[in-house]
Amino acid sequence: MQFASFTLIFLFLPITMLLFYLTPNRWKREVMLGISLLFLCSGGWLAAAVEILLTALTYGAGLLLEHLRQRKHFSRLVLTGSILLHFGALLLLRSDWLFSLKAGWFSGKSLFPLGLAFFTLQSVGYCIDVFRGKIHGEKNWRQLGLYLLFYPRLIMGPVVSYSVAVKSLCTPVFDIARVGQGLLRFLVGLGKKLILANWLGMLFQTLCQADTGTYSLMLVWLGAFAQLMTLYLELSGYADMAIGLGLCYGVRLPESFGKSLFYPSMVAFADQWNRTVVQWFSHYVGTHFRGKNHFLYLFAMLATWGCIGLWYGFRLPSLLFGLLIGGALWLEHLLWRNSYHSVIRYILTAVLLSLGAVLLSLPDLQSVWSYVRIMVGTGSLAPTEADADVLRAYGLIFLAAVYSVSGNWRYLLRRAEEQSWFRLLRTPLTLLAALLLLAANTAFLIQTGGAVSMQLLL
Repeated sequence: MQFASFTLIFLFLPITMLLFYLTPNRWKREVMLGISLLFLCSGGWLAAAVEILLTALTYGAGLLLEHLRQRKHFSRLVLTGSILLHFGALLLLRSDWLFSLKAGWFSGKSLFPLGLAFFTLQSVGYCIDVFRGKIHGEKNWRQLGLYLLFYPRLIMGPVVSYSVAVKSLCTPVFDIARVGQGLLRFLVGLGKKLILANWLGMLFQTLCQADTGTYSLMLVWLGAFAQLMTLYLELSGYADMAIGLGLCYGVRLPESFGKSLFYPSMVAFADQWNRTVVQWFSHYVGTHFRGKNHFLYLFAMLATWGCIGLWYGFRLPSLLFGLLIGGALWLEHLLWRNSYHSVIRYILTAVLLSLGAVLLSLPDLQSVWSYVRIMVGTGSLAPTEADADVLRAYGLIFLAAVYSVSGNWRYLLRRAEEQSWFRLLRTPLTLLAALLLLAANTAFLIQTGGAVSMQLLL
């Protein structure tokens, strides 16, 4: 079951919300855990069993680390084993060997657990925090299980530390206004994914499948930027859906993305792009290498973002994406840290991120090189006839996506809120917007047959 599915929107969500709010407060945690396990099993019983087993191992590791707190040598061995186990499972389940195994013994069964990449970060972060003495090993398995398997954040995050998450998970707040806000936020995220990201992603796929020389240099660069917008709209759309679903159950999750895709610097990108993931790697990886020396800072950036790239996808282009971002952050720190945020820096940042989107989206170096060599000048400088066909097919959705990721609509909304007539009509207008979003999203789900692909499998 995906967030963008008829089953979740019209069946799973309303039934589970009703069940959750009819349950007495002292049983809400257990009911929410049961709901999350049901959602997890919808992705396949074998994949769910893997994630439940890893949850049990995390629970055991936390108790063992708590018991061995004064015996650092043994607790360090337990922590190392836990980290290797979780990241080893993630790499194994993403490997080509697994896909060949799936084609053979487990044909037709899903072996990749839902949201395993985010689950791994939370599990490892929990064990490290117990080892460092920041939190105590949780003895209540239901509470830890809910923290790791809470279904609104299972597929695409956000990553939340145990000390922060446990407060809101154990004391959900029922508020009809919060539920309405959550449903609207969910529909906005669903629209980003279904209406914008799915269509815009086909532009990049069309360019990748064409022969060299079919399209002009300008269109190939537009395609790379379109793919950057696609990744942003998909990831931020899922983040919006997660936050919205959390609000529906009385839990407020942290924001993962900034309000705009146009960044004045690479530092601004690092601060606003999938920020809970970036903060996790910066906290648990980057802090070990930082210092006043420029080369130590370079190593910290390369280590942090190299790990982020491999976390996005265990392949060489994803690693190069991380190294590109890390190197760009170091150069910016070294050369431009005191300079004014000029238009040139907006353009340079967009160029680097568009190249990064190509690296993050293609499966191997051969595919990357085939696309990049056109970007660097081997393609036609003059527009071609094929350019016109692509622009006719995707031009309108491209412009709509540019406006959406620019964040300008937020400025218009703030201006409207200053008007007395808007404040008077805010509730019916919000309801109308929600109904229109629901109708549009339903139409797109019908058009796709309820099957929604994902740019990144996390």
